[in-house]
Amino acid sequence: MKKLWAVLLCFVLLFAMTACGNSAPAVSSENESTEAIKESTSEATEDSESTEEINGTNESDEVVLEEVFEVKTAVVCFSGTGNTMAVAETIADVTGGDLFEIIPAEKYADEDLNYNDDNCRANKEQDDPDARPAIENNLSAVEEYDTIYLGHPIWWGTNPRIIQTFLDTYDLTDATIYTFCTSGGSGIEKSISDLQTLYPDLHIVTGKRFNNASEEDVTEWISSLAE
Repeated sequence: MKKLWAVLLCFVLLFAMTACGNSAPAVSSENESTEAIKESTSEATEDSESTEEINGTNESDEVVLEEVFEVKTAVVCFSGTGNTMAVAETIADVTGGDLFEIIPAEKYADEDLNYNDDNCRANKEQDDPDARPAIENNLSAVEEYDTIYLGHPIWWGTNPRIIQTFLDTYDLTDATIYTFCTSGGSGIEKSISDLQTLYPDLHIVTGKRFNNASEEDVTEWISSLAE
């Protein structure tokens, strides 16, 4: 009888040891799985944060680029003989701006520009402060531009009256305006001063006189405006 009890006791002990041995690895396995899940979740969170950070940087850069490219530039020009238009075309190429020509309703013939004749059309217009030669084409699109380069020849030391027709007709109060001119001798300073006095509500900043200008000359001027 004692032997039987001893055998039964051995079986009980063996069963208990086996049960304990099996449960320990199970707990360990569960712990390892939990840790693995935590590590995976942490890595996923870090990856997500990194992605958001990268995306945030890219979006910021895109906003800056969009702001740069949203600045619309127009080059508007009246040219009596074609010299000023040649400069305007170069400015449009350098800036990537859109080119607009001020076309007079009544074209200027050679005799109209004979400055040695006091009775020529150009001289009569310049003598009359109220003269506003009509413009043939619709230039209302320029009102949507942020920067405008406004070009003209110099007549009697200042801008032709048709430039005033243009400025009287269209609302450019939100634009930054740079002027340029071609001239055989006179500078642009008086023209700028006259326009600033006549149109105090416009942001007419500065200007440049060109004579046989190269693309390098134009590029140098455009670059100096950004400094």
